[in-house]
This record gives sequence, C-alpha cells and structure tokens, in this order.
Amino acid sequence: MIRIAWSNLRSATGRLSAAMIAIAVSVAFIVAALLFAQAFGDTLRNQVRAEWAGADVAITATASDDPTAAGEAPPLTKSTAETVADVDGVEHAQLTESAYVAVGAGTTSVTGAATNLPQGQTETVDGSAPDSDDELMLREADAKTLGVGVGDTITLGEFDGQRQSSVDGPDFTVSGIMPGSSSAGMKLYLTEDGLASSPGELVPDSIRIVAADGSDRSALAEAVESALADAGADQGVSVRTVDQVVDEQIESLSNTSDMLSTVGIAFGLLAAGVAALVISNTFNVLVASRTRVLALFRAIGASRTQVRGASVIESLTLGVVGSVIGVGLGLLIGWGLSSVVGALWMPEFAEISPSVSAFVVGPVVGILVTLAAGMVPAIRASRVSPIEALRPVDVPPATPKVRWVRTTLSVLLGATGIGLCLLGTSSHSVLMGIVGCFALFVALLIGAKVFVPPLVALFARIVGLITRRSPAVKLAGRSASTAGGRTASTTGALLIGITLVTAVVVGSSSLQRTLELATAQDTPVDLVVSTAGHSGADDAKVASVLDDSPIVEDRVNVPAPTAKVSAGGTDDSGDVAIASAEAAADSPVLRSDGYDVDEGTILIDPKSMGLDADADVDGTTATIRLGGQDIDLTIETSFAVPAGTALVSGADAESIEAAAGGGAAEQTWAKIADDASSSQIEALASELDAVDASADASAAQTRAEFSSLFQVALAVVLGLLAAAVVIAIIGVSNTLTLSVMDRRREGALLRALGFTRAAMSRMITIESLLMTVIALIVGGVVGTFFGWVGTASIMPAAANPVLSVPWAQIGLIGVAAVLAAFLASAIPARSMSRIVPAKGMSME
Repeated sequence: MIRIAWSNLRSATGRLSAAMIAIAVSVAFIVAALLFAQAFGDTLRNQVRAEWAGADVAITATASDDPTAAGEAPPLTKSTAETVADVDGVEHAQLTESAYVAVGAGTTSVTGAATNLPQGQTETVDGSAPDSDDELMLREADAKTLGVGVGDTITLGEFDGQRQSSVDGPDFTVSGIMPGSSSAGMKLYLTEDGLASSPGELVPDSIRIVAADGSDRSALAEAVESALADAGADQGVSVRTVDQVVDEQIESLSNTSDMLSTVGIAFGLLAAGVAALVISNTFNVLVASRTRVLALFRAIGASRTQVRGASVIESLTLGVVGSVIGVGLGLLIGWGLSSVVGALWMPEFAEISPSVSAFVVGPVVGILVTLAAGMVPAIRASRVSPIEALRPVDVPPATPKVRWVRTTLSVLLGATGIGLCLLGTSSHSVLMGIVGCFALFVALLIGAKVFVPPLVALFARIVGLITRRSPAVKLAGRSASTAGGRTASTTGALLIGITLVTAVVVGSSSLQRTLELATAQDTPVDLVVSTAGHSGADDAKVASVLDDSPIVEDRVNVPAPTAKVSAGGTDDSGDVAIASAEAAADSPVLRSDGYDVDEGTILIDPKSMGLDADADVDGTTATIRLGGQDIDLTIETSFAVPAGTALVSGADAESIEAAAGGGAAEQTWAKIADDASSSQIEALASELDAVDASADASAAQTRAEFSSLFQVALAVVLGLLAAAVVIAIIGVSNTLTLSVMDRRREGALLRALGFTRAAMSRMITIESLLMTVIALIVGGVVGTFFGWVGTASIMPAAANPVLSVPWAQIGLIGVAAVLAAFLASAIPARSMSRIVPAKGMSME
C-alpha cells in the first residue's frame, strides 16, 4: 500500500503542486488570523497593565441592583481616599476622576476623556508631565490621531451625550506625550486643578493605592477593606489588588480578540472549503488518468483496501506537506500584518508569538480537509476492475444524461432556500436569511454538475457564432462540457468566491444607501451656513467659499430671521434663526421631501431655547419675540434640525418675516457631494469659520462617517475573501493543467491536422474564460440576491430596504475575474502549445 502511494506521488508531483498550494494558502490564512488575534489580545493586555502601572490596590465602584439608588451620592469620594490613606501600609491613595469632553486640534474634532494624571505614570517619549492647570499629557497614538506634538494647543468642549457640541472650551498646551495608547479610547491627563477647570461632569473612576515598601498587596487589600467597613464606607465599592483588576479587565477585553479569531477561522474554513473542491477535482482527474495503472495493480494482486489506502496516504501526505508550508507562510503573513499595524496604527502593537492553537488548528483543518476531499476519489480508485487494464485509454465520448437524483435534490433545496430568504426579508429575521442563503448556495454547488456543462456548451456556441465558428472556441466548449464533473467543480470553486464578493459589495452598498435615505428623511440638508450675529461676516465671501469648494454641489439662500424663542412656563430663551420648512422644497439641495412641519407648529431643539436636551416641552407653547410682536406656536422637539435653527410652516414663516420687516437675515443651505470625506467637510467648515460664518455640517458629517465605516468594513471583508478567490484561481489553473496532461494525444493530433501553436494556446484560454464567465453570471445574480436578502433582513420593520447595485465595483469584479482567467490559463496554454505532434502521438 505504501509502495503504491509512493509510486503515485512520484508520478503525479507536478499535478499535485497546485492542490498543495491551495491547502497551504487556506492553512496560512487560519494561522495568520490566529497569530494576529493573539497579538491584538496581547496588545490590549499590555495597555491595561500600563494604565494600572504604579498602583498596588484599587477601589472601584460596583453596579447597584437597586434602581432607586440612582440619585445617591457616589461611593468613591475624596473623603474615602483620605480614609484609605491613613491605613498602615498605604503610602498614597489617589481618587481618579474623568469627564467626557469634545477634543479639538486644528481641523480634527473627536471625543475623549479628561482625567487626572495617576501617580507613577510620568514616563514620556517626549516632553514632561503637566505641572500647571493649563497643560495636559496624552498618549502617543492619541497624539498621532490629533496631529499634535509637545507645545501644541488642544481645545476642550462639552459633550452632551447625543451629539458632539462645538469645541469652544478652555485651551490646554501639550506638555508631554506618553508611550502607547489606551484600551478605553482617547484619554487626556491633566493636573488636579486643570481637571477641575475642564468642561464636562467629573465622574469618579477609582481610588488607586500605592503600597509602602515591604507591604503585601493581598494583605493591604484586606486591611483597606476592613478600614472602609469600620468607617461605614464599604457600600457600593470593591477592594481588590491591581492584579485582580487587570485580570478582570483583560477578560472583558478578550472578547474582541476572540471575535477576531472566530472571524479569521470562519474565513479560513471558507478558503479551506474552496481548496477542498480543488483537491477533490485534482484527485478525480488523477484517478481517471490512472485507470490502467490501478487496474494493473489489481491484476497483480493488490486488493481494493490497498488501492484505497494508497489514495488515502497520498491525500494525507499532500495535506501534511501543504499544512507545513501553510504554517510557515502564515507566520510570515502574521508577522507582516503586525509590522504594518505597528508602523501605521499602534506603535506599541505586540509582536506575534507562537501559540499552540495557531500551530494545531491550522494544520488539523488542512489535513482533515485534504483527507475528506480525497475520500471519494479514493473509493472510486478502489472500484477499478482489473479488466480495465485491457481497455483502450482513449477518453470515452460524453453520453448525455439527466442526473435525476442530483437535480431533484438541488431543486428542492434551492426552493427551500429561496423560501427561507423571502421569509427572512419579510419577517426581518437575520438568522432565517442566513439559513436560506446557505441552503440556496449548497443547492447551487450540488446542482453545478447539472447546469454548468450545458451552460458552458451554450455559451461556447454563442461565442462561436460571434467568432464565425472558430474551431478553437468549438473545441474549448466541447472539452469543457465533455469533462462535466471537472468543469463543474472548477466553476463551483470560482462561484463561491464571486458570489460572496458580489454579495458583500451589493449588501454593503444597499445597506449604506438604505441608511442614507433613512437619515435623509430626518436631516435633508447637508450644510447650513449662517452669518447672523457675526459682525465681520461677508455674504459675498461665504458664497465664494461655497462656489469654490469641490464638494459643494448646489446651494440656495433661505430667509431665516433671528428671534428670541422661549418655551411656555420657563424663563429661559435663546436667539434662534426661524426658517421655513418649505423655503427650499423645490431646490436640489434637499435629499428628501424636506422637513414636515404643520401650520401652527415649530420644530426646535430644546437646547436652542436654553433648556436641557432632555427637557419635556413637546406640545407646550413657544413664544417668538420679533419686531415687537409675540407669535405663539406649538413646540415639536427635534434634534435633527440644524444647530441654532427652528423650522416652521410656509404660512407661519410669512408671518414671522412680516414681523421682522425688511432685510430679514438669510441662511445658505448647501448639498454636499456623496463622496465627500470627513476631512473635506471639516476643511470646508474651517474655511467658512475663517470668513466669520457659522456652519452646521453635522448631517453631511454623519453621512461621510457612515460611508467611511462601510468602506473600511468592505475592504476588510474583501481582504478576508481574497484567500478563497486566490485558491479558486489556482483551481482553474490546476484543472486546465491536468486537462492538458490528459489531452496530449488530442493536442498532438490537432497540431498534425494544422492547428497552430497560437490556436492551441487560444483554445485553453477560451476554456478558462468560458468557466469564468459562467461563474460571473451565476455568481453575480445569486450574490446580488444575497446582498438584498442581507439588507432586508438586517433592517428593522419600519425601514424601507433599497437594492443598490454598485455597477462600477461589479464591473471591476468582472474585469478582475477575466484577467485572473487569462493568468490562470497562461501556463496550461503554453504547455498545450508546445506539444510536438510526433512525440505527443507516441504517448500512451
């Protein structure tokens, strides 16, 4: 048995090389994903440990189970820290507090947390720790995000929890930059006095305790807990060593790295599944080409078990060797990814380190997939009869027949899948949609042997008509349709990659478009520019900035007189621009039908009237004081109106404009290009600010952030799918190479009959293109359907899912697939063209 396997391996080394590459790529993908996920987890652990550096014991607040306790005083106070500081063995006890703030530096505006600098964390890569109340320190990654260095200025503003307010608070100078980054988002470290002057509500985080020399952490934690109990301050707090706190935080953060591992393994298994098709196809062809050899083995005494065992050993050897190569390749990929992330994103990103899971899961998957893929060909090899040795080796003519069992199973499973997909979209069930798509996909793969060969033959005839019955096209079509199993398997591998890529692209585009239309109903105006209240503002300069901007598609001026608006029963009021909801109804600047405001109603943000954001003033009366008149309207609160602006109906707007008299102020409403980036929008807002105009581009900024998020997610998923696509292309090349080896006598005969080398090469290339085009057509249609099912299933019932097909991206997929078909056929086509007639005809 081993001798037979060794003989088979020596005679088929070249034929097995592509299958070995396929399994190596899939194993490398899994190994690299696991190594990268482990490095990411190590990075998070290092960040947590760095944040607690210098402390020995920590006191943190525990979540209360009593909903009525929400208004009670926080358990962590300065008095609690003073109580702890008197405990024997405590060198220092520090109460740390933080506040969410809006952070601005130049044109960059983000959110972060302002906190006091913990004792013992003064290590810097540049500058020094802050020593005055107008200085702060931040970590290296955060400094890169803001684009600041030592000596630069950062402005802090209030953050209301719903949307970021304008960054117009106090300025702080960067005194130093700490190494690394924080696991809990951007953090700004200030002195105690600096933190007190920063905007935002301070919330206690913890009490950090530094132990005196020689004190044991566990014993000190028990002593602190006892002291708090004696003082009656142990309610709602937890006293633990820093080691325990770090372990708990690391455990909560490990979910992220575990998710990365899961995603990586999932896509690795997908790549392995595609590799299984390539391997199975390879072994099926090898069994067919070895029929006479296997029959001779049977004739000289080899049993079916020995022949089957030899095939299993052959696939096992292929799996082991391919997995070993894949582990080495995975190490290189993992190291490269870690280096790139460290250079471009997180300088402190941990280096990859060998792990048992990476070196076990990847090879085990590779070996098992190879064995499973080779099992059916092994069984087929054992069924070869000794009499086969006496039969001619010519390929028998194709006998058309209907595979009733396969066809019936495929139709039933496909119908079930479509039904589940439609049920998932109508009931907005993601699980139902996934199950339906999976069932339909399996039905396609099962039925590939039924519909792929006829489609290839049909397409070849169509192309033949266009090319005036080219012999190369006719022979390519006949060859592909004759070897139906091999063609279907190869096309199925391509079908997996193209279907998934199309589904991701269409689904992402549809989901993005659906969300854009949904947000456009609430915020139909991208940019609102106002010069009211700015003495130095110049309308001509504002118009010039907007007209010169490459991202402004259209603009319109809307009357918006400024008035004092107050809610009934309150003394608070604010200067608010009153604009008509119908003023720009016919203008192209609106992304939807516009704001819907009934007559007698004012759509307004409570903050514009000096009230809290959560003030319940719906249905109360708003008094508009303008031109010596009071106009009363019913309040309808909305956080989607432009900042500092309220909207009224057209009829009410006319009354307000009449009260304002001549020369009422105006606003400029503008539409921003769909492909505008966040940085471009921020730059436009800065230009408008430079000409003393206030701009609210929150709607456009939200859309740009959505778009950026989708683009990043799309790039990541397509990158993960790349391994499956590459393996599928390898499968095409492998199939064509095996086809050339099996058709040497046919090639030699064609050369003897007058076929040129170019025609022989063209025949193989056309065969590759036929399979690719069929995979493109079927995969494109099915992938588009999957994309729509995913979008409709994931959206809530109130939303209206929209199918958006990005034709440019779909076209690029098609072009890439055709180019890949040419590349995959390059080596087989060259081999076919180099067949010498006399030598080829003499081969058995």
